[in-house]
Amino acid sequence: MDADRAWVIKQLQQHPVFKSQEIAAPSFGSETPETITPGSSAASDKLTPEEEEKKRKLNEKLLSDQFGMSASELIKDLRMKRRVHKEFRDDIDDAIKAIRLAKEEETHRVLDSFSWLDEHLPAVKSFNLRDKDLRALSRFGDVRKVSLSQACNQWSVANDILTKLSNVEGDFTEVQQKLWNDSQKMKKGARKMWKNTLHQSEKLSKAELLSLEKASSLLDYHGPMDSRTIHTHMTGDDGRSRGVPSVQQIGALLKTYGPEYDIYKHKKHWERQTLDKDLLMKDPWAYAAGFLDADGYVTISKKGEPRAGFVATGERGRIHCENLYKMVGCGVLALDLKVHKTSKRSQHRLQFYSKADISKLLKGTLPHLHLKKNQARYVLEHLNLRGKDGDIITKRRDELYRLVKWENWKDVQAEELLNEWNVDEQEVLSWARRDPEMIVSEVV
Repeated sequence: MDADRAWVIKQLQQHPVFKSQEIAAPSFGSETPETITPGSSAASDKLTPEEEEKKRKLNEKLLSDQFGMSASELIKDLRMKRRVHKEFRDDIDDAIKAIRLAKEEETHRVLDSFSWLDEHLPAVKSFNLRDKDLRALSRFGDVRKVSLSQACNQWSVANDILTKLSNVEGDFTEVQQKLWNDSQKMKKGARKMWKNTLHQSEKLSKAELLSLEKASSLLDYHGPMDSRTIHTHMTGDDGRSRGVPSVQQIGALLKTYGPEYDIYKHKKHWERQTLDKDLLMKDPWAYAAGFLDADGYVTISKKGEPRAGFVATGERGRIHCENLYKMVGCGVLALDLKVHKTSKRSQHRLQFYSKADISKLLKGTLPHLHLKKNQARYVLEHLNLRGKDGDIITKRRDELYRLVKWENWKDVQAEELLNEWNVDEQEVLSWARRDPEMIVSEVV
């Protein structure tokens, strides 16, 4: 075994399943992680220096590419890497086995924590539990027991009927065919009931979901607040309020659906509490996207320079900026800045200037962004046009600059922007619909 594999094992041992000794820590081969140290003979005897360097670069790429992936996504990506890097096939297979083992044990641990689920395990396993389902089950398994049990019972009844019908020889009678179809619908309905019970907020409108996500990010960022303060942050200092629910509506949303976002009320303030059990694959990019949506910025300067970053205040803001900097692994971190001479609160910034840093941040957060998804897409396209020349490219860069500005200010300055550019809103929308690949092909 080499030092890289030892590092992987060490990371897996930090998982709560391994820590609690519910299963043995993964061991590949005859050696244990404790006996391997970087630079040891065991880590270097098998490979030439060229192979070691190639493997080191592969490991760095794997860690970069897989930052924030779920277990299934990670395994899928490792399979793809295995096709390319065949010389490390056994190492990659070992990593896949370890991830599957830890994830399987984690699933069992959550299911075993609810005694009422013992008789429903066949049904529950047929519902194809995802990470978000396990997280919701660990939070609401007891308080939503009645509806969840009903879904399981409905699935079991339908499954028993289908099993009996499967043993019927010859063609179905008309009655048997109807019973088969009805049972299939019952199983489908049971899955839907299970999902809706675990994720009650999914029946909300897009605007209501965005409001809950925004509130979650704000509470995580600023700490406990009442409904009015949350509303003030949502509307912003510039007064943008289109699509933002009223103070009363925010309170009602948080009271009903807040627990699904770890939001609970303590006295008069709402606060975020991490109550879910540890899951194997955390998602730092979703964490970063939440703060980028809530209190970050994505823009293009008048000089055509893409920029992105976070600005925070106080001790809590400092912690968030430091955490983001460590997780993302790039950007420029500036702490304890003074807003003005008489200010008692310090300001902290994590800003991204280079093409590589901005690309890494936006590509990682893009799948999780809601409020700034369009800005991220336009900036990434703008970065892809760097190094290319011509009238078409110049025109497109200008359109992307305007599109980012439009998304950032359309709620309060739409008319001013349209007048400044001497266009109507339909033309702005036509810029957004242009295919980036077609533009590049026109230049080529």
